[in-house]
Amino acid sequence: PNGFSVTMDVRSKQPETGMAESIQQTLGQAGIKLEIIPGDGKQTLTKYRARNHDIYIGQWGQDYFDPNSNAQTFASNPDNSDAAKIKTLAWRNAWDIPDLTKQTEAALLEKDSAKRADMYKDLQKKILDTSPFVVIHQQLEVAGLRKNLKGFALGPSFDTNFVGAVSKE
Repeated sequence: PNGFSVTMDVRSKQPETGMAESIQQTLGQAGIKLEIIPGDGKQTLTKYRARNHDIYIGQWGQDYFDPNSNAQTFASNPDNSDAAKIKTLAWRNAWDIPDLTKQTEAALLEKDSAKRADMYKDLQKKILDTSPFVVIHQQLEVAGLRKNLKGFALGPSFDTNFVGAVSKE
């Protein structure tokens, strides 16, 4: 009845800081006191990876183009102990999910593409309904190019925008 206090680790940059302040104000309306802990990327990510956070606001992008890239990190946590070898985002949030972990493994190994797609849709729904994750927005990357720029293309993932082949005419 008197609310409670919680912390949120946030990178000291926009739009993360603005989102955190908006969340802080909204939670305050429900009697929840949110303390924003700003830091640089290394500080906040290190704390998150060590599972020493209450709430962390961050970003995620897939590593490869298969639904398992996201399913494994969000819906699989084969060992929730601090000594785990696989440290997915589910692990970082101490989300102990043996059933979803099994379902994620089964979806990866499914050979029928239609059945596999349905399995991933089911996993996605369960993640959105029951996980500790709140998806706020999808990051987009935009590039404005001049006509004399050649060889530039946005990569398929956030970390694959290479500029080695770029030239000007």
